[in-house]
Order: sequence, then C-alpha cells, then structure tokens
Amino acid sequence: MVGCVQDESPTVGSPGRRRRPTAPRELQLPSGRHGLPRRYVVANQRQRIVDALVHVVFAYGFQAASVERVSARAGVSRRTFYEQFESKEDAFAQATDAAAAQLLARVEAATAHGATASDQLREGLAALLDALAEQPQLAHLCIVAVLTAGPLAIERRDAQMRAFARLLDEIAARAAGSPLPPLTSEGIVGAIYDVVYKRIAAGRASELPGLLDDLHRFCALLVDRASDPRGDA
Repeated sequence: MVGCVQDESPTVGSPGRRRRPTAPRELQLPSGRHGLPRRYVVANQRQRIVDALVHVVFAYGFQAASVERVSARAGVSRRTFYEQFESKEDAFAQATDAAAAQLLARVEAATAHGATASDQLREGLAALLDALAEQPQLAHLCIVAVLTAGPLAIERRDAQMRAFARLLDEIAARAAGSPLPPLTSEGIVGAIYDVVYKRIAAGRASELPGLLDDLHRFCALLVDRASDPRGDA
C-alpha cells in the first residue's frame, strides 16, 4: 500500500492511550542548501505529508487531524501543505485513492497465480488480508477513518469497492463464462469489508491473514451459487 509508513503501534479505539506522533526522520531533507532537484523536493514533501496524515488520523481521528498537526509531523509549513493539497479532505481522498489503487493492483496480480477460479479467489483474498495486516495504520485510514472523513471520502471509498467488485466479476466470469448477477459481487465485497472493518477498528489487523480459510469458503460458496444457472447449487 502507498507510502512507507512505519507502525508506531498506538492503541486503536482508545485515544487516551495513544502516543503522540513525532516528526518522521527517514524522509526529512537536510536543512539549508542541499542542491536537490525541485521535483524531488516536491515529491518528498508530498510523501511526508501523506505519511503524516496516516499517523495523525490514526492517533487522533480524522476530525482532530488538523492541517497544523499533519504539517508539524511532516516537517513542512502550512503553505507547503496547501501547495500540495487543496484541503485536509483532498489529502485524505488522494491518500486513500493511491492506497486502494496499489492494493487492487496487488490483489489482481495475486489472482494470476491461481489455476482455477477458486484458487484465484483464494490468492486474491490472501493478498488483500496480508497487505492490510502489513500496514495497520494505513489500513485504518482506508477502512475505518474513511467513514468519518466526509462525503468525498465516502464517494471515493464506494468507487474503490466497486473496482474490487469488478475484479470479482472477472474471476467469476472465467469460471462460469459470465459475470455474477447484478449486486452479487458488490454484496460479497461489502461482506468482506465488514469483516475486515471490525478487526481493524479493534486494533486486530494482525489477525486478518488468519481469516483466509473462512473468508475463502464463504466467498467461494456465494460465487458458486450465484454462478449456477439453476440457482439451486
């Protein structure tokens, strides 16, 4: 998923126990004249802002993740923030868009390793669960915090879920010769989202890979039934 966010392991769901984010060091540019190309500086600042946003939203929640807090953690000025993004909401939407695109690409690539549709589904689910477990703060941003980040974030979240539903349709089509009935793939993706949401919101993202067998059986059963022309398999 997007960025190089390092997990500081604050406690999700209990703001009073979270540790205050500190300014990241690994991406900080040297002070003074450094002779680095402007394009590199801009990209570096943008990445630092995105990483800071992930940390601050995780620590304080979206509403309290002010531009001041994000800028301070990123080590940039408010002016630099607004040179990169129109608003906090815009930064959030762009961060989740990039993360979702990378996640979808990872899942799609994983499905290519399956010999059958069931195998492809399993490989895709494994890639999804592993990716979310690897970066719990970013997963929290995209799966949990997005629900409190306003209409733009919800709109982007819905579009991202539709993209995953289309991928599921493609897998089903390879197995049955046709896509799933309308709304079926969206319903399956919504069910996966609900399962994933509950673990991430509870600070248990590390448990996600262990859900693979159950999720695969659940999804494969629904896909098989929806793909059966008799409707009774």
